[in-house]
Amino acid sequence: MTSLLGSFPSIPQQKKRRTFFSFHYADIMRVNVVRKSGEFATTAGAPGRDIEGYYDASLWEKKKLEGDEALKRMIREGVENTSCVCVLIGTETWQRRWVKYEIARSVVDGRGLMAVHINSINHHQRVRPDERGYNPCGILGLAAHVSGNYYLVERKFVNGAWVWEWYQDYTTAVSVPRYMKPPTPNHPVRLAEVTREYDWSQNGHRNIGGWLDLAATEAGR
Repeated sequence: MTSLLGSFPSIPQQKKRRTFFSFHYADIMRVNVVRKSGEFATTAGAPGRDIEGYYDASLWEKKKLEGDEALKRMIREGVENTSCVCVLIGTETWQRRWVKYEIARSVVDGRGLMAVHINSINHHQRVRPDERGYNPCGILGLAAHVSGNYYLVERKFVNGAWVWEWYQDYTTAVSVPRYMKPPTPNHPVRLAEVTREYDWSQNGHRNIGGWLDLAATEAGR
């Protein structure tokens, strides 16, 4: 899929979507700019928008103490209630294990998937933009198995080279998302190749509703 970076798309929104935002907590100030944008902000007395993924730090730390399965369950329950997973990309987002798991859940649960770069957002602690981070949807992909089933795969840097390995945080066969063609044997497909990628500087304050709606529609939600 052609990246929409460098253009300023204005995509009409047909339907408001319940969204799971995936992000690295180091980027919380920029994430909150998205969270409080015109698409999600409400006035006094107005019904609130449904947004998942905004677990406070204390809840996250508690689940970490309970173990990996508790974190997976919390993420799974959050994604279950949404139409789309939106990855908010900062500098180190692509390295975060649980961001990758949230992306994986979008495939497992048949949700829409999209990514938005947020390093262009200024706030009181970061008064200048930072360079774009790597899209973590390029780390995960889908591959055909000799059994005829499809499994999630992850790119890892091993012995000086990037290689594909079967994704270890979800090892069950998955259905191919509606937004992509089935991978052919020995040719894994990165999720970044088949999902849309934006930058908040592309008038995200106004356009994100349309972006989310399109991602959900392309996944059949």
